This record gives sequence, structure tokens and C-alpha cells, in this order.
Amino acid sequence: MQKFPSLSEIKPLRKKLNISQKELAFEMKLTQSTISRIESGTVDPPYSKVKNIFEYLESERIARKKSKKQAKDIMTRTIISIKPNSSIRDAVELMNQHGYSQLPLLEQNDNFGSITSKKIQKYITDNPEILGADVSLIKELPFPEVDENWNVKDISDLLVKYSAVLVKNETHNIVGIITDADFLKLSGNF
Repeated sequence: MQKFPSLSEIKPLRKKLNISQKELAFEMKLTQSTISRIESGTVDPPYSKVKNIFEYLESERIARKKSKKQAKDIMTRTIISIKPNSSIRDAVELMNQHGYSQLPLLEQNDNFGSITSKKIQKYITDNPEILGADVSLIKELPFPEVDENWNVKDISDLLVKYSAVLVKNETHNIVGIITDADFLKLSGNF
């Protein structure tokens, strides 16, 4: 019979895998407060719940260990970006030219934000004259930045929340971008 680690080991293992209580709760079909109480030892959970939690965390650990691919292995090295003082029309033309639905706002290796086709569409539907305005008027949050050695599993988790991730090298220069399309190109290699 397999022996599970003690309940006190759930939190360190979860944190090591960079999984939030909310994410673990979702995967286990529990509430975040239940996970919190299990980790703090204020509840004595049924064996089946503990078993499911440890099996999930162990499968995540193994999957991440097997995945040797890093950001630098899947990133697109040519970054199509737009300067923060460019017009929305310039962004639309650049997106159409390259077939992209989002662009980072970059200037001299600084990440000023992002612009997406969905937000542009929303604004030009109501006011077509906005095409002449600066992209900074409708910019969104900057894409997250990761080190080029980040594991692709962790990047995949970020892409659930963001439409792209920028990749920096050891000298902190932006050297690539990763989108869902980069993962789809490599789906046969996992």
C-alpha cells in the first residue's frame, strides 16, 4: 500500500510547483478555503481528498520534470511591436500585415503595455475617428516578462491569463515573444 506524505507537506509541494490554493481547489473541485484549512491543519480531510491532492501534485511535478523545454526553445525571436506613441491605425496595419491579434508596446527594451485587436475593435465600432489617436489611449497591461530558461509548463499557465509573454535574456533584454500559436506549433513534440 502506498503511503502518502503528511498533510504538512501539501503546502510546500504546492508552492514549489507555483500552484495557487485557488488553482488547486479548482482542480480538486473544492473551495479555496477548504485547501487553506487542509494546509493549516484545521480540518481532518477524508483519505480520498488527500489521495486526490497528492496524486494531482505528483503528476504535475512529474510532468514538469519531463518537460525540458524552456522559453528560449519555443519563443519567436522576431518581435513585432509598436512604439507607445504610434497611432491606432499603425497598430491595425501592423496586425493585418503580420496576422497578429496583439502587439506589445515596446521602446528601447522597455515594456509599456500591449494592444489587442479585440480592444481596437470595441473602440472603432463606436468611434471610427479613434484610428488617428495614439495607441496609449487604449493600451492594456504589459505582457508578463519571463526569463529565457523558464519551463514551458509555467509559461503555459501564464498564457491562460495573458495573450502573450515576453522573454528576456540574462542581460534583461527582451529577446522573444511566446503566444498560444508557439505552443500549437510544438504540440507534436511533447
